[in-house]
Amino acid sequence: MTSAPSIQPAPDTSPPPAIVLCQNVTGLATVRALAQAGVEVHCFLLGENEVTRFSRYGKKVPLYGRHRDPQFLLPFLIDYCATLGRRPVVFPSSDRMALFLASHADRLRACCTFSSTAYDDLANLVSKDGLYRLAAAAGANTIPHIVTQDPGAVAAWSLAQPGPYLLKPFYDSIDVERPFEKNTVLATREDLLDYVARHGLCSVIVQRMIMGGDGNIFDCYGYCDADGRVLTMASHRRLRQNPPNFGTTCFGEIPANFGAAAEQQLFRNTEQLLAKVRYHGIFGIEWLHERTTGRLFLIDFNARPFTTIGHLHACGLNLPALAYEELTGRLGASIERAPVLRHMLWMDLMRDMITLNEVENNLLTAFVVWFVSLCRCRSVAYVSWRDPSPGIARIFAIGKKLTTYLGKKL
Repeated sequence: MTSAPSIQPAPDTSPPPAIVLCQNVTGLATVRALAQAGVEVHCFLLGENEVTRFSRYGKKVPLYGRHRDPQFLLPFLIDYCATLGRRPVVFPSSDRMALFLASHADRLRACCTFSSTAYDDLANLVSKDGLYRLAAAAGANTIPHIVTQDPGAVAAWSLAQPGPYLLKPFYDSIDVERPFEKNTVLATREDLLDYVARHGLCSVIVQRMIMGGDGNIFDCYGYCDADGRVLTMASHRRLRQNPPNFGTTCFGEIPANFGAAAEQQLFRNTEQLLAKVRYHGIFGIEWLHERTTGRLFLIDFNARPFTTIGHLHACGLNLPALAYEELTGRLGASIERAPVLRHMLWMDLMRDMITLNEVENNLLTAFVVWFVSLCRCRSVAYVSWRDPSPGIARIFAIGKKLTTYLGKKL
């Protein structure tokens, strides 16, 4: 008597899930963009107070600081991907996590999908010393700078480059010797030489300050496919930053309202740079507009989702969903290279209030400017009617800090 043939289960052909390595508003906005496009999302909560934990989107996987240990994170991610199957797409939301994925690509690519950019190429892009070398080869303007730990070389360079000077780490979240604050400003050559003598310049780049600042910093956002071709681009203007003139956007606009000719120049400069580098994925490239000459100077390259990716999504361009489709082979043929977007102002409530409090002479004036700006916004960091809990938690935290601040002032 012959036994009945065994029935094999049908293979799972459903779309693969996504894993977002969540950090701050970047991770939250990436989760929302993917979930609202119909993607199954898993949220690795990396920081101790990740606001994404309040989101109604995605399955939460609390790690809370353990991501800093690659001996833990690598096997954990591999095992988690194996339980999901279907080779999930992994999205980093910081330089550290993007470099982590690239550095372990030989082990990770068997179980998940992410940008194909090689580690060495990625390291050159996110590290300012490497980026500026690539920019020079591409013919892009870079701010006069020096990377060295030789005090004599700094002394000689600064003779031809008068202050003030700006000190930056090679990339965000890099381990830099302390004491050091990102975007440290030193007013004079004497201040620079004194700083170098006391602290050195390990993993730090020194730039001459060029007149730009808030309102004159522009970003080109977009996506490159696996062949390095630019699929789409959009412009962004940093109207205010935290800290003022040098930091993260706290009040901005998309698209940048600075004229069609200027926007096309921004796009041309970006394409000129990308033609000389090997990059695959979401990008946010930062340019400084010199007020006196009108030239654009390359500042930074975000080789990952960026702080204002939710703002871009609200304006009509969902880069995380586009990346997901391209990485899973589901990308349609009709991708607009420069899509027409809804013009929107965006604000990070807490960061912008802190910025205005620093630049205005009194708290009342700062609050009035902040409130008028807020009334003009149609997109706010953390806040979403479709996903209200993170915004409520953030507003509650702002109220608590403001109450504490006012209590000290009164």
